[in-house]
Amino acid sequence: MMGILYEKITFTQELKKQIMIRQLLDAGVREHDGKHVSELDYYTLQWLLTTMKP
Repeated sequence: MMGILYEKITFTQELKKQIMIRQLLDAGVREHDGKHVSELDYYTLQWLLTTMKP
C-alpha cells in the first residue's frame, strides 16, 4: 500500500514539474545557473516561478 501512495505522489510531482518547465519556457526562461530548466529539480523550478511573478 505504501508503495502505491509513493508512486502517486512521485507521478503528481513529475506532472507539476513538467507544467512548471513549460511555464518557464513560455516566459523565455531557458536556463538557471548554467543548467537547462528541464534539468532542474522540482523545488528550484518552484522557486524560479515564484520569484519571477510580479
